[in-house]
Amino acid sequence: MNDAPFMLGVAARLSSLTERDLELIQGAGIGWLRFGEFGLDQAAFFQNAPQGEAFQAAKQQVRRMRERGLQLLGITPGPKEMHRSAGKPGSAEYHHNYGRLCAFLATEFAEDIEWWQVANELDIWIFRDTLTMDQSVEFLKAGIRGMKAAVPTVKLGINLTLFPSLPGEVDGNTDAHEGLILACGIYGDPELMVDYAGFDSYPGTWRKGGPECWHDYLHAFHRLTGKPVLIQEFGYASAGDMMTEAEARSGAYSCEVKKWRFCWNGGHNETVQADFVRESFRIFADKPYVIGATYYCWKDSPRCWQCGQPDCPAETAWGLLDQHGRCKPAYEAIREAARNLNLLEPTELVHS
Repeated sequence: MNDAPFMLGVAARLSSLTERDLELIQGAGIGWLRFGEFGLDQAAFFQNAPQGEAFQAAKQQVRRMRERGLQLLGITPGPKEMHRSAGKPGSAEYHHNYGRLCAFLATEFAEDIEWWQVANELDIWIFRDTLTMDQSVEFLKAGIRGMKAAVPTVKLGINLTLFPSLPGEVDGNTDAHEGLILACGIYGDPELMVDYAGFDSYPGTWRKGGPECWHDYLHAFHRLTGKPVLIQEFGYASAGDMMTEAEARSGAYSCEVKKWRFCWNGGHNETVQADFVRESFRIFADKPYVIGATYYCWKDSPRCWQCGQPDCPAETAWGLLDQHGRCKPAYEAIREAARNLNLLEPTELVHS
């Protein structure tokens, strides 16, 4: 289906990447960075005023990455990030302004960013904010149409994570089939110009199972969308205890008890994380419709972004590097995957 090199990427904040980070990233055969921080002043944009220093700095960071030979996949703002001056959420004005905003980003970065993800995981309530599912579909369509009209050569798609709907086997509400609604709304519209189907999934951490789940998940998703699949996020948490049976039965969320409901191969540690990466890439490489995969994420976080606590495993231990910049075993697993995908020469080494 695709003769281009596999799009091996990592999610990272461009502004936080040091020279050592960039050397390690490229030394691992990682050629793509997925990010969404553009320093965009939406209030200024909607008032037709110039952008400030933060936006200009972001443009310089993007140029710096491109000059190093890295490819970029940009993420446009989602409903949660929209400024109130865009209009009432879900209104025609709101969607129109979102299309304008996305067109602006596509135009401003036309020379450096070809691939874009429109918003992020709007099948999850925390990201779609106050929008209904129907409004979320219209929101995404507005962004896609705006970008394609401004720069027809951009490559666009959306990402979702609540697919397939497996109530009780996924942390999050899937009873309403949110992922299916978004996928059908976007990829079921023959007049909408989308280039790939973005898929996020965390079997073994946020949902029941392990890498073996990729077979059925990816096959069904490709069949549903009819598009090449780009795995926008996947990973495995390298720390965190397991819930007791009573905690799991209670429906407690990970942040509430600072434990995991699900695990693979015995638990959450750095060795299992590396094994998860190796097995996942073995499966990805065997599916011609999978054109790339982005690991989430580059470096561990000192605090959970959901609850703000440093001792919560939910959003702190996903990195290929720990908080101190030490390479975990999963980093070498990524390098092995890059060699197997012919993205690195067998003799290429990097000092970590």
